[in-house]
Amino acid sequence: MQNENLISVTEFCQYHHIDATFIQLLEENGLIETTMVQQTVYVQTGQLSQLEKFVRLNQELNIHAENLDIISHLLQQTEILRQEITALKSRLNFYEQFENNSTQPE
Repeated sequence: MQNENLISVTEFCQYHHIDATFIQLLEENGLIETTMVQQTVYVQTGQLSQLEKFVRLNQELNIHAENLDIISHLLQQTEILRQEITALKSRLNFYEQFENNSTQPE
């Protein structure tokens, strides 16, 4: 793993004005993964958007870190359902177009 793909937890916490225990709680709940390199804890840059989402949920909606796993699960389920609705709409449009084309007189 290259260091340019890692962000220091200390720097992240300073930037977002949060305590490092917040990151530790997220890791304990399996919501993010951290990496230790030379006694410094890092998160991968690929996790930043998810991590920032957790920070916003915590700061703006006062959702405790211990409950973010529930919110994360609900958001994942919502996204899955949204994708299923999109796929079903697409299939419905296909069959509606097929039905309209087959009922038109030639």
